[in-house]
Amino acid sequence: MNLLTAKRIAVIAIAPIIGALTAIAQVAGQPIQSVIVEDHQQVVVATSALPAHSNLSLASGYTTSAALAAPESAMLPMASLPITKPATRSEVSPSARQRQIWRGLIFAEHSAAIFDAWSTRESLQSGNGYERNPLMRPFANSAAIYPMLQIAPVGLDFLSHRMMRSQNRFFRKTWWLPQAASVTASIWCGSRNIRVANLRHY
Repeated sequence: MNLLTAKRIAVIAIAPIIGALTAIAQVAGQPIQSVIVEDHQQVVVATSALPAHSNLSLASGYTTSAALAAPESAMLPMASLPITKPATRSEVSPSARQRQIWRGLIFAEHSAAIFDAWSTRESLQSGNGYERNPLMRPFANSAAIYPMLQIAPVGLDFLSHRMMRSQNRFFRKTWWLPQAASVTASIWCGSRNIRVANLRHY
């Protein structure tokens, strides 16, 4: 047996041992450097940092392709992103002063509606006036006109409250207009009914 054949047999005998060490290192997640067999002859062992397919270069010109699986420790789980709902536009909270003004306008608005209902009945009873609103005409000659004239102010109260809490700047600045308009209209109608009712004295 010549020297070259003895070297080849030694390399072939060491190769399985190196393969076993490579598998153990892959499981443990520790890299193994190249192992020098003899001068100018070395076996290159792929570590976990190399791609899945690497070459094992053996002595005496033998080259073997080995598929190396990445260790489980190298595969980090992907962090799950939190699921966030799209931001919704919440209502603006009114100030304490705005709430006080809103309650004051409620009192003025419904008081003016009561005045309008009372003056309407006075005008009709005097014989000088009549109800021009076709929706209120069936109730003008009875006490039902009092609750019926409160329906519109209730709706305007709700509208002003929504405008007060709106995201629209214009609505937040003019939230008081519906209630103020209702107060003004009821007082004007009531004053006119009183003038019509007093026509009998002239």
